[in-house]
Amino acid sequence: MKHTLVKLFSFAFLSFPNICLADTQNDKIKIETSLPYIKELVQQASCNSNSFATNSIISLGVDPHIFHMTPQNRLSIAKSKVIIFIGAGLEEWIQKIPKSETQIWLELSKDMKLKKLDPNSKHNHTHNHEHNEEDHNHEHRHLELDPHIWQSPKLTKLALKKISILLKDLKPSEAEVIEKCTQNYLSKIDGEVNLLKKEIQKIPEKQRILATNHDALGYFSDEFGFKILSITGVSDDSAPTSKDLKNIILNIKKENVKAIFLESTGNMRNIQSIAHETSIKIGGELYTDSLGKKGSNADTIIGMWQVNVKTILNALKN
Repeated sequence: MKHTLVKLFSFAFLSFPNICLADTQNDKIKIETSLPYIKELVQQASCNSNSFATNSIISLGVDPHIFHMTPQNRLSIAKSKVIIFIGAGLEEWIQKIPKSETQIWLELSKDMKLKKLDPNSKHNHTHNHEHNEEDHNHEHRHLELDPHIWQSPKLTKLALKKISILLKDLKPSEAEVIEKCTQNYLSKIDGEVNLLKKEIQKIPEKQRILATNHDALGYFSDEFGFKILSITGVSDDSAPTSKDLKNIILNIKKENVKAIFLESTGNMRNIQSIAHETSIKIGGELYTDSLGKKGSNADTIIGMWQVNVKTILNALKN
């Protein structure tokens, strides 16, 4: 009889191996994040703990400003215990999601001291997109505050601490481990940022100018010691007017700009046109609105900072 029971249990396990896996998955706390940046912070704060199943709605390399939610995204959010997003108007689509009383919603930028955006910036232009789905028919709202906290080591550390507190509340039994993981990553950020700043110091201060039509690098420039030369009046959707171009040329000559930089998720046509008209070289592509795609070396937070600094320094040195 015992022999028969053993055979039956063995047969059940071999025939339905996914039963145990499904139970394990169901035991995990499901966390939905708006960006890969936030997903990485959750993983860093918990040392990739098996207690959390973390997903990013927006994929690596995708511009969050032009993202459109799908029915699958809605379903994934509805099934999650925790939803973490940047806020400050970045994820317009998230305002349309009905919030369940059983869910926890964490807005990372809340109570942070955010920079004000230039009213002429790319993010304050209306974008018209033609789509069939309901969520795609919209105009982008004007953003007053800069939501690009992933470009700021200081704000990233604040975001990490907020996430760490939440994870410890969700899983008190792992609080000590989560705190240790959080402190380790905070130290890693400090160490890497200090190394990058030492490299930047090798460039004369008057040459540390970033000419770009994008305002995503405001925090980055403040913390790493660069000056932003804003190419205003140039949106992604239109060519610069003759007046715009004249002002841009004057500013570039006045500041003795060495290079103009492209952005990984933007329209390169306008920058290329300006570079041609001013005879200023294109210094390379910067990761501004998103972490890089897999294999880009910019697909992590620190990796993105490293690649951007390296690209900038290579252009300004030469």
